[in-house]
Amino acid sequence: MPIPLITIDLVLEDIKEELRKRGKNTPNASVSLVDYLPDTVLAYVRAGDYTIYVNKQQYLRAKRAGYEYEYLFVILLHEYLHLIGIADEREVRRIDMEIVEEKFGKESLAYRIAMELADPRDIREPGLRPHTYI
Repeated sequence: MPIPLITIDLVLEDIKEELRKRGKNTPNASVSLVDYLPDTVLAYVRAGDYTIYVNKQQYLRAKRAGYEYEYLFVILLHEYLHLIGIADEREVRRIDMEIVEEKFGKESLAYRIAMELADPRDIREPGLRPHTYI
């Protein structure tokens, strides 16, 4: 049986399903890969626009390394939370970690990616330091 290809649309639908489970409205959004971002910017959204702009080079790096789904889930969830109206960056990062932990577990690569992006004040696991995966 062939391994299914990961598509950005599949990841976005999975995110919307996770948010629907939590009673959140999930407007349609699209994803655009962009070449012009510095490595430190993984993705962003613009006010009034339902497009998530993803750093193409960072995305391709994750894809080549074999963790495309986990990477996309974490960064797209983060930006989607902004799209549904959560502006506070620290709050978005906390929610991102919470959803990723519930979906993937604390031992997952996705959770480690989310931890790396979290505000250090919100990482409550003593002795556990984030690693660079992206």
